[in-house]
Amino acid sequence: MIRITDKRKCSGCGACINACPKDIISFHEDGEGFLYPQVRTDQCIECHLCEKACPFVNPHPGQDNASDNPYPRFFAAQLKEKQDLFFVSSGGAFWALARAVISQQGVVFGAAQRDVDTIFHMRASSVSEAEQLRRSKYFQSDTRLTFRQVKRDLLDGRKVLYSGTACQIAGLRTFLGKDYDALFTCDVVCHGVPSRKVWRKYRQEKEASVGKKIRQLVFRDKSMGWSHNQYKITYDDGTVETERSTRQLFHAGYLQGLFYRPSCGSCRFASIPRVADITLADYWQYQGKYRQNGCDLGVSLITVNNEKGQRLLKDASAYMDFEETKRTLALASCRHLDEHPFENPDRKNFFRTFEDKGYYAAAQKYIIRRNSNNIIRRVVCKLKRIITHLTQGSKE
Repeated sequence: MIRITDKRKCSGCGACINACPKDIISFHEDGEGFLYPQVRTDQCIECHLCEKACPFVNPHPGQDNASDNPYPRFFAAQLKEKQDLFFVSSGGAFWALARAVISQQGVVFGAAQRDVDTIFHMRASSVSEAEQLRRSKYFQSDTRLTFRQVKRDLLDGRKVLYSGTACQIAGLRTFLGKDYDALFTCDVVCHGVPSRKVWRKYRQEKEASVGKKIRQLVFRDKSMGWSHNQYKITYDDGTVETERSTRQLFHAGYLQGLFYRPSCGSCRFASIPRVADITLADYWQYQGKYRQNGCDLGVSLITVNNEKGQRLLKDASAYMDFEETKRTLALASCRHLDEHPFENPDRKNFFRTFEDKGYYAAAQKYIIRRNSNNIIRRVVCKLKRIITHLTQGSKE
């Protein structure tokens, strides 16, 4: 049976839950606010299917990394229908991929947001259903039993697109145990997943401070433009609050890695070659033709990891424009393509203060007071990465 003895080796992908034939594995939240599988041991039949499905216990082979492999290839992309860019987080690449699959009577799986706190994976077989899967969500999505649904759809001959974080894609592939020609996977570049418990406490203290309840949360509001990345909070009285993400107190702690899941700081899936057929991210450093008119609508960075991903990109060309870009520029723009999230050395101290005094007190000590030093550190690290990638590119 599955046993979590090292929390750095469980990403909460849900593969073990989907694999259990007795349905005796379920998620339970630990003291830090992260979900881990627990087995009702008195009902376990020791079939070991949960272990075989785990991408940490029994990792699925990744992409081909041979020197003559033409992949990965990198592209900048933007939706053809510009009005749709206001309903997506960057250039809308996922929306184009989803529409391409649905147009071929396929189904799409991705993360939906039911309310402020609940993010879960769901199946969509129509464009209207798939609209719920748009936009980035910065909480970990519960994959529920969607891996089983994927297998049923594949056995029924349906084309399937599954979108998630890299660890979720790895879990799906290991659960299935083999590749299917009709299955296409898409991972979104992940910066780590934050603690549910920390968010709930932040929300509680935030609502108490303003005397209102949060009813809606948009993590990537584009009303001020794509580069002006901001949170949009709607309260129960209808009032709206927007704040630049880097200054938003919860997001600032998230960006600094103070309350990531333990597995995120040593993520084995944040590397090239990627585990999915296609990888999506924001192309922050892009300055090409899609921005030549100064329109700050968003540009996607697409990493095509194999021939299957290339086929899917071609299908999506009916819905988005794209152009190939250099590897060095892509990696300099998105460090988490090949680098796991930053593991903050103050993480344990943050949680200690958080448990004792609450979120704002912990933020005051580990975010606000150290913010200027952290900004300097991030700028220096970013410059080092850019120089390294450009140096490597000159040798290619």
